[in-house]
Amino acid sequence: MKSSRLASIFILAILGLAFSLSAARAQSPVDLNWAVIKFWPEYDDPRLLVIIDGELANPDSELRLPIPQEAQLNAVATADDTGRLLTNDWREEKGANGERILVLTPQFPTFRIEYYTPLAINGDQRIIDFELPAGYVNAQDASIEVLLPPSSQDIQLDPAADEQGPSQDKAHLFQRTLGEVKDQAIRQKITYVNPSGALTVPETNASSGTLLPATPAPAEEPPPAKTSPPWQNPWILLLGTVALALIVGGAAGLWLTREKEEVAPPPPAPKRKKKQKATQASEQPAQNDLDRFCRNCGNEFGPEDRYCRYCGAKRQTLR
Repeated sequence: MKSSRLASIFILAILGLAFSLSAARAQSPVDLNWAVIKFWPEYDDPRLLVIIDGELANPDSELRLPIPQEAQLNAVATADDTGRLLTNDWREEKGANGERILVLTPQFPTFRIEYYTPLAINGDQRIIDFELPAGYVNAQDASIEVLLPPSSQDIQLDPAADEQGPSQDKAHLFQRTLGEVKDQAIRQKITYVNPSGALTVPETNASSGTLLPATPAPAEEPPPAKTSPPWQNPWILLLGTVALALIVGGAAGLWLTREKEEVAPPPPAPKRKKKQKATQASEQPAQNDLDRFCRNCGNEFGPEDRYCRYCGAKRQTLR
């Protein structure tokens, strides 16, 4: 009884330890060489566009990031060695408090995540209050980028930006360097006024972000269509079966024909030869019309003799 109870306690302890280790592993932050978090409100959409770029310190690491409940994913991608953005597989999970967790294992170390989320508006004022909780990412070099529409006014950033200035589109560009981020949350609050509600690029549907060059990569030739091997095509299988049956049937027929030819009796002599033999037989004299004794030496002929066995004289016919 005691042994079974001890065994049960031991098994429960092992399961609890495994669960604790798996939970700790799932909550451990992923290490990044660098990370850039971009906030582009009212860029090509009245909502807030959030772009998260980064590079894994350890390839094949699993990345887990919380996203807002109302977020609409626009891109989950990875950049190959040539810098092209490629769609990357991903999935969603529920956090302990019901939050949405985006989970992906980037195919290449560099990755990009884009999503739109509603922009908080109070009259003409726009409010962005972002926080990436600790425990998700550690980065050796992290930074924040803010791009506001050209019509923005009364702009305030908390914490303040390190650099600012107009962009190529006369939008307001702000950059803030965070440096190394380890076991700490990333926070940024932005407020501005946009009375007209004008967008930064209202007439473009181009891909957002500056992770890769703006010029698109040359189109890749589509891979050749995969064709099934000939033996997997049902029509070819049917034709092959019919052909094989014909070949086997023909060979069997030929073999049977040869067997019949070997056992069949020889064909009868032509009728013409029979007539010749009959004619010859009819032309031959009857036995009673031939000499019984040789006229030369006097010896007796045999029944079928035509010449004398002793002297060779021809057997004569009786006159």
